[in-house]
This record gives sequence, structure tokens and C-alpha cells, in this order.
Amino acid sequence: MPRVCCLASLAPQDVGLLSAALKRAGEPALSVVAHLNVAELHKLAPSLVIADLDGLEIDPLEMLRQLRFVLPNCILAVYTAVTKGSWGRACHLAGANCLLSKESSESQLSAGLRSAIRGGCYTDPRFAA
Repeated sequence: MPRVCCLASLAPQDVGLLSAALKRAGEPALSVVAHLNVAELHKLAPSLVIADLDGLEIDPLEMLRQLRFVLPNCILAVYTAVTKGSWGRACHLAGANCLLSKESSESQLSAGLRSAIRGGCYTDPRFAA
């Protein structure tokens, strides 16, 4: 059974970049979800979710906690413009496996995704310590 990857709550211009990065990372099965919806993502049961938490109207860390609860075996990747070390730690503590910077190129994103898929965790080096 192929793995299902979801792109959630992304700006339209980011969907193409992240789709290409996923394909390059060896993950071609893709669903695009317009909004972060815990119930919808639970039904899809993806193995990997890439979500942009930057523009959420609700607490992004609580969203991560909810996603982790309903998708315990899923790789949760946060795609963000905030690269402060404290934000990265908070995301990991809330359940994110992978932190990807919006400043990354396609090849950097695919390398980070491959690392998260193979090793279970990845933090973009742009996140300050």
C-alpha cells in the first residue's frame, strides 16, 4: 500500500515547491488539504503531513498536539518562516517530527523530508540554537 502524504494549509505558491520536494524525496502519493482540519486528516490517515502553521487563527501548538493525538504514527512536518530556536523546540514538544524553513530550496526541503522519513526527525539548520 503506498504511503499517503498531505499538504495542509499551504499558500498556493508553496504547493508546487513542496510537491516537487516530496516527489524528489521518493514520496509521490499526495493529497492537498486546503485547511488544517483534524477530522479530515484523521480520515485520510496520511503517513506524512506538511503543514504551514504561520497563519492559523487558532493556537498552532495546540493544532500540532491534536494532530499528534489523532495521527500517532504520522510524520508531522511544520513548514514555517519562524526560525527561532524556541519556536522549533516548542513545535517538537507539541509533536512535530520535522521543521522545514520557508527559506529552503527544493533540494534542501527534499533532503530534510528524506531525513525525517528515514530517521523519524529533522530540524532545518536555520533554526537558531
